[in-house]
Amino acid sequence: MTTKLYCYVDESGQDTQGELFIVSVVVTSEERDRVAELCERIEQESGKGRVKWIKTEYPKRVEYIRLVLMEPAFEGKLLFAVYRNGRDYVSLTVLTIAHAILACKKTAYKATVFIDGLPRSQERWMGGELRRQRIQVRKVRGVRKEETDALVRLADALCGLVRAALEGQDAMRYLFEQGKSNGVLKELI
Repeated sequence: MTTKLYCYVDESGQDTQGELFIVSVVVTSEERDRVAELCERIEQESGKGRVKWIKTEYPKRVEYIRLVLMEPAFEGKLLFAVYRNGRDYVSLTVLTIAHAILACKKTAYKATVFIDGLPRSQERWMGGELRRQRIQVRKVRGVRKEETDALVRLADALCGLVRAALEGQDAMRYLFEQGKSNGVLKELI
């Protein structure tokens, strides 16, 4: 039987001119709807709401991430890669998605990939690049408004967490290390 995988992708760091580039991938399968509902509940509990990470007040960011990292349902589903001194953002994003799917795949799978901000004109190309990496892709879709999908917002928050931790924000660094040690966060590559 073929397993359906769903990948939600975001990136951060193009503004650093390649000094730091982060790609995050949230990977789910048949539990996708349950995980999305859990995300929405955590958004409400933390006060973060349905807004982008960058527009969220810092205490609400911390509480949101704390609640996510405490939830066993996210174990092994939150993956990320950190690149330094690289400017080929699209290739690094393809590489990260491929590694995330391979890290989570079942024996037979088909992946649907949702990428925040990916222009419609690049969807087919991105699917082709993933297939060249031997990834079994059903479709690739760009997400225009991340506020509409809880799992895209989670990928956005994951990028924000990783970046804040690497930039030395103490509370985020603590949560980041905690997430890696308890298996909720997984670094790729």
